[in-house]
Amino acid sequence: MFLLEINLVERLRECLPAWEVMGWSTGKGNRDAAALVSVMFAAGALADVKEGAVGLAPGWSVLLSVKRGPAAAALLDTAISKVIEQLHNWVPGEAGGRKWGALKLARFAPPEFADGGLIGIELLFSTTGRYFGQE
Repeated sequence: MFLLEINLVERLRECLPAWEVMGWSTGKGNRDAAALVSVMFAAGALADVKEGAVGLAPGWSVLLSVKRGPAAAALLDTAISKVIEQLHNWVPGEAGGRKWGALKLARFAPPEFADGGLIGIELLFSTTGRYFGQE
């Protein structure tokens, strides 16, 4: 499940070349960048529970943040469009030894960080993967 981060980060780096895109677990990137995308596991739910298997639905946060300024709103609007175009209904493929379903935008909200001269938005995408237990 956590290996999905690599797929998400790579896809976002391709579509947002002017942004610093980093994963929470990999930690690669400059957190002081003027335009930052931070990808992290942020939520979880059970998609379904059956005898012998369970469907997990992890939520992946894509946090976009930019420094306040004349271009901030335009940067965010453009990035929001690109992120949704690239991730909503995209199938990330296999990660961690299992196939994952299409990502769906589950919610969006203002980020929870101290102002610090930044503005941003958090987009939460969910997917599903099946884990097998005892029969």
